[in-house]
Amino acid sequence: MLPVYVDLDDVLSDTTKSFIKILECEFGKKVNFEDIFSFDLKVSFNLTEIEFEHFFQMVHQPDVILEFAPMERAIGVLEEWTELGYEVSIVTGRLTAAYETSIAWLAKHNVPYHSFAMVDKFSRKNIDRDIAISLEDFSELKFSLAIEDSAKMALYSSQKMCIPVALINRLWNRMANLNNKIKRFRSWYDILNDFPTP
Repeated sequence: MLPVYVDLDDVLSDTTKSFIKILECEFGKKVNFEDIFSFDLKVSFNLTEIEFEHFFQMVHQPDVILEFAPMERAIGVLEEWTELGYEVSIVTGRLTAAYETSIAWLAKHNVPYHSFAMVDKFSRKNIDRDIAISLEDFSELKFSLAIEDSAKMALYSSQKMCIPVALINRLWNRMANLNNKIKRFRSWYDILNDFPTP
């Protein structure tokens, strides 16, 4: 039975809504969640390169990550799937400095999973190659289903890895040209209804 690939930020963890508060406190910029139009937060938040580097380091701090709330119904669906014998692989493109804190967040919320992988999905700086695997190495892994919010990763997973993808509807992926292996979902409730088992 192939594992289910579940992205972490904005799929399992309700991440970006917390970023808005940090943006206002740190930079005095007010952005509504509904105005985040690009996956590139530097663009959506109108930050310079230096500001974004500072912001991105801030949002990977342990005290910030540990306060992220889980996405509604996500953990319950994973519990149902694991009870049915499916393996859950948590996959994230976070900075590798957040490895231990990410594991701690999963433990804090009793998230059922079998494996955890950091993947260099977006060619980011400050990635420890001893922790994060390359996208090429990741593409060799096999999954029964991918659940993502990144249109880029949804396309990569469906085309390069030949995985059906459940794409969580987000403002930053609404304009993406998708293929027939990718299906949009409003929430985990809808994913469970459409994929009772992966």
